[in-house]
Amino acid sequence: DISSKLGLNLIGDGIGDIVAGFIGGPAGTNYGENISAMAITKVFSIPVLIAAALMAMIISCFTPLINAIYAIPTPVIGGLEIYLFGAIAAQGIAIMMEKKVDMFSAKNIAVIATIMVIGVGGQYAFGGNIPFFGLEIPCIAGAAIFGILLNLVLSLGEEEK
Repeated sequence: DISSKLGLNLIGDGIGDIVAGFIGGPAGTNYGENISAMAITKVFSIPVLIAAALMAMIISCFTPLINAIYAIPTPVIGGLEIYLFGAIAAQGIAIMMEKKVDMFSAKNIAVIATIMVIGVGGQYAFGGNIPFFGLEIPCIAGAAIFGILLNLVLSLGEEEK
């Protein structure tokens, strides 16, 4: 059970962001893909994760190694992505079930449906970016922002449980 390590992960991520900011780099992020890869493989070893990170950095510095990655057939990469992102979705659903989220409440249906339509439909309708007053907002970010705002608006006047 790695749930007790979540706080350490967030602290490490925050320290990494602070260091990156001081040296002019971009902020980092915790990727759901990494968490899902750990859940799928059942490998939670820090040395293994460090080795994987070092391998990724080394590969990114050498064109022949990059080309070897690009040589992997697209259907193989697609199959891996389906499995990986499916695992992320399944983990999200499991969390909602564990927390006993009422998936049949009108508010939750509205929020989830809106996020899905903007996030997935926007990729098709707008080519991945939603035009907004001269800005191009990525559909996934737009869906997340709109979902958060919609949830806040629909929660107004609701009694806390």
